[in-house]
Amino acid sequence: MQIAECELSNLELQIFSFGFEIPQSEFPACGRQASSEIKEMNRYSVGSILGILFLWELLVRWLEIPKFLLPTPTTIISYIIAKIELLASHTLMTFLEAGAGFVIGSLSAIITAILFLWYRPLKEMFYPYAVILNSTPIVAIAAPIVIIFGSGMGSKVVTAVICVFFPVLGPTFKALASVGATEMKWMDSYHSSRWQKFWYLQFPFALPQVFASFKVAWTLAVIGAVVGEVFGAYRGLGFLIVDAIYIMDTPRVFASIIACSLLGLSFIGMITLIEKKTIAWHISEERR
Repeated sequence: MQIAECELSNLELQIFSFGFEIPQSEFPACGRQASSEIKEMNRYSVGSILGILFLWELLVRWLEIPKFLLPTPTTIISYIIAKIELLASHTLMTFLEAGAGFVIGSLSAIITAILFLWYRPLKEMFYPYAVILNSTPIVAIAAPIVIIFGSGMGSKVVTAVICVFFPVLGPTFKALASVGATEMKWMDSYHSSRWQKFWYLQFPFALPQVFASFKVAWTLAVIGAVVGEVFGAYRGLGFLIVDAIYIMDTPRVFASIIACSLLGLSFIGMITLIEKKTIAWHISEERR
């Protein structure tokens, strides 16, 4: 299908800006205009961030706000450079806790989704409890977990597992159960076993939803690990934030928050890369 004219809505431009691309062979008239508008939007985004930082710096200096209340961006950057080893060691601990929770929680959720798919009475029995536990704030759950499992790494991993489990379970089960009846009948015509249906049809069909849930789950894993560290830890970004609050070291608080954000964003980028390599054949990737 060839499109002679190019009129991109704001929603389409937002999709472009998040990395979705339309092949120029399909839309020859839109390709160059879309590319130029994406670059223009990126310039505006960078410009707005720099403008906010400049205004922040200017207002703090002009109003003479004390550093322990609100440090300037230059003060925060200087602290990060000066304490890069301290931040790196604590970030590594949070990464290990969140990573272990992410792996355990994701695998447990996928296995549970498969069991719910194959044995529906299990879903009817246990899914309501999963919904109740998922609706409980992690801040309320983290405190007893730290009391039960101690202030070591184990309690943070358990907290991260709880944060990861439900965001992966729901989309995975829904995607596995959403395979069309026509495709299932086609598999039945070849006398396929339940495992063959799962491995060759249902699981590949669910992969885009699984990877999408992974991106959300990793962010929640970092949040769970940090919340656990806030309630009791000797290392980690959450511990670093609490310790800085006690001594009014506000630059360290902002530096730790930036480290948390970078930790979340970097791993999401890795998941996106793995997704593109794993399901490049999927129609959802062909439409990007």
